Amino acid sequence: MKHFNEKHLHVIDPKGRLQLGRDVRRALKLRKGETLYLLPAAGGQPHLEIRTSAQWNDYKERFLGQAPGGRKRDFMRFVELSMEMVTADAQGRFSIPKRLRELCQLDGQVAVINMTFCVEVWNTEFVGAKWSEFARAFEDFNDSLL
Repeated sequence: MKHFNEKHLHVIDPKGRLQLGRDVRRALKLRKGETLYLLPAAGGQPHLEIRTSAQWNDYKERFLGQAPGGRKRDFMRFVELSMEMVTADAQGRFSIPKRLRELCQLDGQVAVINMTFCVEVWNTEFVGAKWSEFARAFEDFNDSLL
């Protein structure tokens, strides 16, 4: 993929397993046997969000602080119907359930992006399609930081 650093390219093996790179595992403080929470992103280009237990608890606390209402209930329904929990092994590998791989269109080579609050896994073709949008956002924010 010409758009980004190859360290972000990973492969989902034929058994549906993904191994997170050492830098991502280190940033997440990921340990053998840790539960990971997988949630498909809804809307826009499909991709998968991965959270550690600590990230999931923070996410849940922020959600619980939101005002009650129908949108909050719909959010809860989406999470309950869509979320999967998996366990990481000592090498940072875990299986992505087939349903989520199909929903997020993840197969073969994927892009793994550490977003600090979660890790995103994208189909590399979708990253390429959105690259100019990502670059515009970078320009906007970068200019404001100078």
